[in-house]
Amino acid sequence: MKKLVLIAAAALMAACSQPETGYTVNVTVSGDLTQLPNDTLVLAGGTRKAPVADTAVLVNGKCTIKGETTTPTNYTLAFKGGRAFKRFFLENEKYNVTFDASDLKKVEVVGGTTQAFINEVNAKREELYAANNLDSLMKAYGKLSEEERAAVRETYEKCEGEVKAMTDAYLAANPVSNYALNSLASEVGDLPIEEAEAKLAAFDTLAAFANNEILKETKETVELIKSLQPGKQAPDFVQNDPDGKPVKFSDIYSKNKLTMVDFWASWCGPCRAFNPELVKIYKKFHKKGFEIIGVSHDSDHEKWVKGIKDDKLDWPQVSDLKYWDNEVGKMYYVRYIPQNIFVDQNGVIVGRQIDKPEVAKFIEDFLSK
Repeated sequence: MKKLVLIAAAALMAACSQPETGYTVNVTVSGDLTQLPNDTLVLAGGTRKAPVADTAVLVNGKCTIKGETTTPTNYTLAFKGGRAFKRFFLENEKYNVTFDASDLKKVEVVGGTTQAFINEVNAKREELYAANNLDSLMKAYGKLSEEERAAVRETYEKCEGEVKAMTDAYLAANPVSNYALNSLASEVGDLPIEEAEAKLAAFDTLAAFANNEILKETKETVELIKSLQPGKQAPDFVQNDPDGKPVKFSDIYSKNKLTMVDFWASWCGPCRAFNPELVKIYKKFHKKGFEIIGVSHDSDHEKWVKGIKDDKLDWPQVSDLKYWDNEVGKMYYVRYIPQNIFVDQNGVIVGRQIDKPEVAKFIEDFLSK
């Protein structure tokens, strides 16, 4: 019997000595709690493919949310049924969140390795902006002379340069970290493929990233980008024109020597600014075998049609009116507009993301071959 008691005690001690896993978010709200929308907080995060959410009820202005994440990333806090009022980086560590019930814009989050660094970056930026009176200058930017605007831009770039140097130093010291992975995910489309693959491979060596959804999705993104390089077959697609009639991409490029897919939207200023030049290019090269198909990231049919008419866009236009969730845009990894991709008569990609000043020359060079 004594032996059994000793075994049970040893087991209990072993259980108690096990390190606590997962995250703990302690929330403390001060002030007049009746000003809060309700007493239920929602902690939400994860990725678009694997979203997660947890709730907790405030009791006397306090609550604790516990869980575990395999994908440390940005999470948000919101009151049930309301918009998020705080965003912070959540990993399997402890956090203390404090704020006054009268001001949801001032929320302090202390804790977490990555969030601690983000807090440092934000504090540095605020310090630099305050020292240079940059917030006030930016608000008055529209009323300044061009010379004064140039000075503001120079100051802004200098401040942001110091912030970037700070983040670059952190990434150099912590190349395989949650902060590094999230930074890599946001810029992977701008990196040479070989560099992106090498950086991603480093995360495969650590068990902590084995089930990380961001790592998985970023690898998928690299594979998608590789499939869109010159020499690859362009993915075919079908979307409706403004009259609701389906238009098939391959039906267009098969009839022309060179076809440009123009990703744009009526709400996109840079797109609309380039359209007059694109109209000139079209008129110059269309009879020589050049065609365009516009894929719009609009969500409003009337505004889309008005943009086409106002800018005199005479080439085929399609859209599913899903804004940034346009299915063709996702198929071609479009993260900004205007953007383009060029294919030959067989649908083979011959150019991608050609800069606006280089578009006319690219078309002329290809058609003269």
